[in-house]
Amino acid sequence: MSFQNRVVVVIGATGVVGSGVVRKYLDAGATVVGVSRSASKLEQLKQQMKIQASEPFLSVVGDFKDEASATEVKKAVAATLGGKAIDHVVSVQGFVAFAKAPTSTPTEELKAALDDGLFNNLLAAKAFLPDLKDREGSTFTLVSGGLAHMPPPNISLWLGTVKNAALNALTLALAAETANDKVRLNTVCMHFGVAPLGGDKNQFGMSTEGDTLRLAPAFLGIARGTQKGQLLCVNSFAEAEKLSAR
Repeated sequence: MSFQNRVVVVIGATGVVGSGVVRKYLDAGATVVGVSRSASKLEQLKQQMKIQASEPFLSVVGDFKDEASATEVKKAVAATLGGKAIDHVVSVQGFVAFAKAPTSTPTEELKAALDDGLFNNLLAAKAFLPDLKDREGSTFTLVSGGLAHMPPPNISLWLGTVKNAALNALTLALAAETANDKVRLNTVCMHFGVAPLGGDKNQFGMSTEGDTLRLAPAFLGIARGTQKGQLLCVNSFAEAEKLSAR
């Protein structure tokens, strides 16, 4: 399936996962809108991923910190697209925050962790899902992590366990909401680390087998596939490659 004449919005476009998704959708012929909190990082993304001026890449600076900012992002994306409809949204927001043990962690840190990983993804869904519900072939894909399914391997990672589990629960709720709609909503729950472009270590400095460009085709595979309302737990690059082949 070609993505010519298809429009993709990547939220968190400048992150490790999002950057590869941007590059691979452009390679497949899609028009891509990259959303990031930082204009400078969007410029760095263009250089890092060798995005040429002739390629259909559009950028929007914005955040999903509250209802008002989410509305502004949606308006900015619509204005940038000049009336073109959106076909696919990939939301890669939030990262694992380190913390003390639960009873020693200020509640403000828990709230901040949920703001950046749960609530901002919900706000993205509230902004973009309504327009996708009746669009044939549309998808909305979230990204979670394997910490959702296990005790934290290190107590300092417990916020990641809570956040990922909450995002997986949100997936099930959104899937129920859209069960009778045309849009296919799924979450990729990654159980392994991904390196930035050309690297061999993830954000924690741990060795990993592949970088963002090796993972990214899985997201195109989901857009081509039939999965709907699923938590797609992926344990390795080999499993990600199976998703990409669909």
